[in-house]
Amino acid sequence: MKENYQKITEDTGVMTFELELNSELSKVWELIATTKGFAQWFPELSIGESGVDGLILFDFGNGEYEEMTITAYEPKSVLQYTWDKNMVRFELLQQGTGTILRFTEDIVELTTHTPRDIAGWYMCLQKIRGILENENVSFTKEEFLALFDKYQALMS
Repeated sequence: MKENYQKITEDTGVMTFELELNSELSKVWELIATTKGFAQWFPELSIGESGVDGLILFDFGNGEYEEMTITAYEPKSVLQYTWDKNMVRFELLQQGTGTILRFTEDIVELTTHTPRDIAGWYMCLQKIRGILENENVSFTKEEFLALFDKYQALMS
């Protein structure tokens, strides 16, 4: 997986991950843009309503939900939504019989929690790859903390 962090200012930046997947684009889209797909790699998320101005719901597990607004939606191509004050974007590109998945988080306010989110997205993207390749992908607490430290250093 390719990754890049572009620091814009002390408090803003753009984190990008890019994966080459040996899977049909439609299968990747199903994973990243449907409640059934989310259940496999990020079960706290669900689609409230598809399309621009639709909603993605984050279930806190205590009966409370955070609503995230879909700001860009092109079936089998682009899904972008708010993530707290930031914006996350999934883009799919056909490459031969495979798919390129590009994930971007536009960071408009760098906080102490941001590296934790980025470490989490890294793990989620690896889980997506694992699902598509029939491989069980999991992370230990120590592996998560190492990723957190890595992204904290990268963003400081």
